[in-house]
Amino acid sequence: MSECSLTYSEQVTPRAPAMAPDDRRAAIIASTVPLLRDKGRAVSTKEIARAAGVAEGTIFRVFESKDELVEACVHDAFQTEVLVARLLEIDVALPLRERLAAAVSTMQGYLRDIFSLMSVLQASGRPMRPPHKGQDPRREQANTAVDQAFVALVGADADQLRLPATEVVNYLRMLTLSSVHPMLHHGDSTPQDLVDVILEGALRRPEPGGKK
Repeated sequence: MSECSLTYSEQVTPRAPAMAPDDRRAAIIASTVPLLRDKGRAVSTKEIARAAGVAEGTIFRVFESKDELVEACVHDAFQTEVLVARLLEIDVALPLRERLAAAVSTMQGYLRDIFSLMSVLQASGRPMRPPHKGQDPRREQANTAVDQAFVALVGADADQLRLPATEVVNYLRMLTLSSVHPMLHHGDSTPQDLVDVILEGALRRPEPGGKK
């Protein structure tokens, strides 16, 4: 083999391994989301192809257009399967406060990823439109799965609560959302702060000796 042919072969992009269509679609989306957070809609399909390790034409065999790919990324960003799996990985042997703080931290990370993507897409032109319930009937089921994962973390400690665990979880999730929402939060609220407010309220605790 000549030196010329070796040089040519080294320049050829290795062919992507064969994948099932759904797996290929998921892989392209996974490679595109970080680029969207960095560049918004200005990211090119050539950059996406390079990140995904595929030929640019492969993208258009999976998606009709870059806009369709962006919409698929938006839809994927709102999926909760990974979030639920991470919540279920939290050690249930930890004290209740620590379990819930870990769950809040996980939820904050998930929400921050969504809001950062929304912000970049808004700034780069067309705003990001979250899927509505009517467009995605699985969304309500996904939200229920998140609630169930939080309730499972409360577990047997539910008998320490004066409200049903589902209500406590609902309040905690609302407070978690407001703690990271770009238009709602002021300053940084730690997961421990949020859990303390939910479990103990905002009133001062009586000091030893009966002083308030």
